[in-house]
Amino acid sequence: MFKKPWHFLINSFLVATRSSHKKLLSLAVDHLARLVANNADAVVAAIAATFDPVLQAYMATEQNLNAVLGDYKGETQTVKQLFQELNETRLPLWEGQVFFHFPKGSEKATQLFPKGRGAFQEGTYEQRILAIKTFGDKCAATAALAPFSVQVLAFHTQISSARALQQSAGEGQTALLRNLRDAARKMVCDEMYGNLGLLMHHHRTDPLQVERYFDLGLLRQPADSGEGGKDTELTFFLKDTVKGTVISNGTAVMTRASGQQETQQTQTNGRVRFILEGLTDPEEVSFAFSAPNYEIRLEQGTILPGEDQEGEIGLNPLAPPPPAP
Repeated sequence: MFKKPWHFLINSFLVATRSSHKKLLSLAVDHLARLVANNADAVVAAIAATFDPVLQAYMATEQNLNAVLGDYKGETQTVKQLFQELNETRLPLWEGQVFFHFPKGSEKATQLFPKGRGAFQEGTYEQRILAIKTFGDKCAATAALAPFSVQVLAFHTQISSARALQQSAGEGQTALLRNLRDAARKMVCDEMYGNLGLLMHHHRTDPLQVERYFDLGLLRQPADSGEGGKDTELTFFLKDTVKGTVISNGTAVMTRASGQQETQQTQTNGRVRFILEGLTDPEEVSFAFSAPNYEIRLEQGTILPGEDQEGEIGLNPLAPPPPAP
């Protein structure tokens, strides 16, 4: 079932920072500083401009969590401030991106902005925040807007974090803020991985130049847990065995040797991910993959500490019921 992925296809930033948000912050801030220091190069300047808002969103979620935990004493952005930023800066930018590819009033533009700016400016905070997420997801599913969508979704994470902080009482919102911070961490890591690809192409005739943009010494430090074990990531992609299309509404249940179970839902690209933290010895795990109108598929395998693995899981569609007499 499992295969070890080509090392170029492993997001080293995501793996290296899995156990340490402090390490991510050091890597990401250093990376942005190195990009800015070379912004006389138009390609590098464009990469920096795209990466900066994603990093800022992560830093805001980190500050909001620490504010709840009492570890951060400075000011954090309020929901009111972020909605002001949305109205004055973000929405004009988002409209510009959409209308550049799809003229205003076209069918696609209307699908992306069915209520114009109204969905972002009217209703409760929760409704308006959901509108941002919906818009970001639609952009992610549109090829021309997919690279831009990460900035929208990063802003959604940032404003959701501010809202959770606003509603927090003591540590009442800590779990939600931790989840938002980890989502923001993944976005930053995905962008750094993408930046690596862009810089490799830009410097393809002299690839050693790429080292100037990353702290490789910090990146290469092992992502061990504090107890001597190693975190291990398992990634699966669920697909329809007949059509070959991804299954975005699937469910995966992992059962560990101890009997502990964990359930994850697939993302829009059919991906489902599990992380075994602090693994010290090989472990037998089993999986049950399912989705509406598909047969359940059972798999099992041996997981080695620190050996990230991935696999493609094909689900067979259920036979349609016979026609009514």
